[in-house]
Amino acid sequence: MRKLAVILGALGLVSGAFGEESASTTGTPQGGADARKNLADFFLRTKGMTRVVSASEVSEAIRTGKSKYRVVDVRPAEEYEKGHLPGAINLPLDVLFRPASLEKLPATGDPILLVCHSGHMESMALGGLAALGYEPYVLRFGMIGWNAETKVKVAGSPGQSPEVVRGLGGPIEK
Repeated sequence: MRKLAVILGALGLVSGAFGEESASTTGTPQGGADARKNLADFFLRTKGMTRVVSASEVSEAIRTGKSKYRVVDVRPAEEYEKGHLPGAINLPLDVLFRPASLEKLPATGDPILLVCHSGHMESMALGGLAALGYEPYVLRFGMIGWNAETKVKVAGSPGQSPEVVRGLGGPIEK
């Protein structure tokens, strides 16, 4: 069911991304066939699985300076300002597929790590970016996963205790 939601969300986002382009005589936006091919190729390469990266892997890569991902936080600006991964840029989902936002992304082929609060919005963004030819990955459980797996205080959250994780049915004492 989650795969279906990701695919439907991706097609909806891609439709919106091409919505400003002129339509062909069949009513299909220009580039729509490319988007469908890119999405089909992406799911063929990934065997229909979402590419998930653990917070501990990302944290270690950031700590050692060997991160291969461009981190894109798709949450609204207000949430991003309350705390985000080090080095992340904020491109909220509602503007992510606008030309000005797409220009801020790395070249197609370079890995992008998408982040949101719980993993839901990043999964929708994954499908849309895959349809446009990007190489997106998602952070497992979003910021909830980051806070649970790492002791790294996210930027902008000075009051967060690294010893207590909230939001996972807890608090959970480490």
